[in-house]
Amino acid sequence: MSTGKKTIACFGATGGCVGAALACALKEGHYCTARTFQLISEQLRFLIAIAVARNPEKLRNFLANEHHVPPSAIDQRLTIFQGDVKNPAAVSKAIISPINQEALVDVILSGVGAYPTFQWSIRRPFPLTDPTICETAIRTVFTALSDLSSAAKPQFTSDKPLKKPLLIVISTAGCGRRRGIPLPIYLPYHYLLGGPLVDKQRMEEVVLRDMGAHVRDFVVIRPLILTDGEARGDNVVRVGWEWGAERIDQTVKEPGPEVGYYVSRKDVGTWIFEKVIVQGGWEGKCVYLTY
Repeated sequence: MSTGKKTIACFGATGGCVGAALACALKEGHYCTARTFQLISEQLRFLIAIAVARNPEKLRNFLANEHHVPPSAIDQRLTIFQGDVKNPAAVSKAIISPINQEALVDVILSGVGAYPTFQWSIRRPFPLTDPTICETAIRTVFTALSDLSSAAKPQFTSDKPLKKPLLIVISTAGCGRRRGIPLPIYLPYHYLLGGPLVDKQRMEEVVLRDMGAHVRDFVVIRPLILTDGEARGDNVVRVGWEWGAERIDQTVKEPGPEVGYYVSRKDVGTWIFEKVIVQGGWEGKCVYLTY
């Protein structure tokens, strides 16, 4: 079955950047899978599930009420799964194309993260509820892709090799080779958010070192402070980028980061959909988005 539309698997935080990108995709007629995760003893919310990630109906309500996605688009083009983000077998179900069971999705979009908690510590006052969740999620996706690509797996009967998906991950501005954080908040940022930053850095290392083994290419998105404000539009968002550390193309000069303080999750999600998923040309780049 060919529709001319891309299939997208979404993993990410409730109501955030992934939610905005998913809403755009559904409105434009793309077929998507969305996974709501049950996590034992972890106070995390994954993908676009509202409040309690175990309830797919809340995901539908969120898309309809917050992003005004028509219920018909949700029913016809969104496949919702439940499972464990650390379980490759569960993740595998979400990365098989919802319109062609013999193929993988075209795009994997991950905005998985954990909530920080407070502890009485001078060194690290705001640790994560799960300090390795970003890294673990990507490793799990890669394991699931390897399992599905294995010739021993019965779900793919075709002898043709599977087309690898594009991987898009949401990271943070503190992970780059150049300074992407304004000087006035540089030290407080690293002190207060050291835990999440380390997890994002390790996640990026896994992505950058893949070198085509599991995905055909990658795009890393590096906003700094994300807000819940309304989208301001593409003409307001400033964009900078640098090559991934392990694949610098000397023929194209990287402009470097755009340094700023904050950007709306809705603007980030819309930009990802319009510029990366639809337009393309950002492969291999680490992109900074800010106002």
